[in-house]
Amino acid sequence: MLDDPKISLETTMRALLLIALRGIDADVQVDTLSRAGFGNTEIGNMTGMTANAVGLRKIKLKKKGAK
Repeated sequence: MLDDPKISLETTMRALLLIALRGIDADVQVDTLSRAGFGNTEIGNMTGMTANAVGLRKIKLKKKGAK
């Protein structure tokens, strides 16, 4: 299974991120995935949120960090 060319490194990394972030606060998930370079749509797909909800959380986190 490990030699299966259909399983890319990117897919493996995404799976590991999902496992690592399971049970963690949604804001932390969004922040972590955003820092890892994922876009709003990708983060939404991984967390079960809409891309718009992810964008709103990122704005909230940015404002929170500015205080």
